[in-house]
Amino acid sequence: MGRDAIIRAESGDKVVVTGRALLEGTVTIDCNFECQSMRVEGKGFGPGGDVHINGNLMVEDTADIDASARVSGEVRAKDLDVGGHFKSGKIATTRLRVGGHLEVRGTLEATEVDIGGHMTVTEEVKINNLRVGGHAKVGGGSIDGDIRVRGHFSTSRKLVFGRFEAYGNLVLPSGSEGERLSTLGQVEFEGDSSCKELEVTGTTRARGTLTTENINLKGTLASTGDLLVSKRFQVWGTAEVGGAIECETLGVGGRLVADRASATKRADIAGELRTVQGLKSATVTVGKGSKVSGPIYAEKADVGSLADLGSVWGLPWWRGALGRLTTVEDVHGQDVIIRSNSKAGHIFGGSVEMEDGAMAEEIVYTDQIKLPGRYFLTKPPRRVKNLPNHPF
Repeated sequence: MGRDAIIRAESGDKVVVTGRALLEGTVTIDCNFECQSMRVEGKGFGPGGDVHINGNLMVEDTADIDASARVSGEVRAKDLDVGGHFKSGKIATTRLRVGGHLEVRGTLEATEVDIGGHMTVTEEVKINNLRVGGHAKVGGGSIDGDIRVRGHFSTSRKLVFGRFEAYGNLVLPSGSEGERLSTLGQVEFEGDSSCKELEVTGTTRARGTLTTENINLKGTLASTGDLLVSKRFQVWGTAEVGGAIECETLGVGGRLVADRASATKRADIAGELRTVQGLKSATVTVGKGSKVSGPIYAEKADVGSLADLGSVWGLPWWRGALGRLTTVEDVHGQDVIIRSNSKAGHIFGGSVEMEDGAMAEEIVYTDQIKLPGRYFLTKPPRRVKNLPNHPF
């Protein structure tokens, strides 16, 4: 079909081509159109080479459109490749590639989707792998594989996703679930959500409860609800949690603020931790120069040691803390040690040891105490039969 052609069905509402359709835009198809394969050779990706289909487009094999196209109905094809912009109703295909912008008024179902510009899908998507060079907006659904979006991403309904790499802003409604999320921009969880692996270099905001397996925080995190981490929560940046933190291991190399924090195995603090109700863990290590506000509850508490959380950006995180005073508030534990250049509040322990130059308000113990030649206590130590119960 040549340029400026108009195709209409002689009878009924459909034209069927049993073989290949070769079109040179501008072409208008004023009915439903079916063919074995399609090739459109346009004049660039603007007016003068476009294809307009006022109906449904069904291609059994490949549709190769070297132009912009608009389909008022649904599109089905094995392989759909559009060089320019593409607008249509719902799409079902194995592979979809659009060099310009994509606008779908309906659902999108595909294995591979590669969009050079922006992407808008009004209804749910069912995609395996997605790559978008610009912004993307969908109506919920699932994207199971790898997702790379260079611009902003938003979804109007909950999204189930696989491995998401976001460089712009990302908005996820309540109920969204993911395998892995890595972001350089800003992420907003608008309600209770879950993501197994969360790596934040930018900013993350969460309303409601956020459930994960591991969090590696290098940027900022602000949550109004609880933060439930089944394995490791690593803080290199700044986190403020309005509710409780529950995890297996906690590492703080930056600043963490929460109502309370609980780590079933261990907590290593090499920065600043502030809680209202306190920090509870089997083992708590507070590194040199660190600061903990709020009580500490632990089987074993070590205050003022050389805590090393590893390195981030190639530098040991504790290096800048050397020489600074280590400060904590009340400490409750079976075995408690307060090292040199460290200051504690009230200490309640089974066995308590202070190193040379350590300071505390008071020591209450049940088993034994070890004091150096030079130390400071506001009150003399007291031995009791039973330690007071703590509310945590």
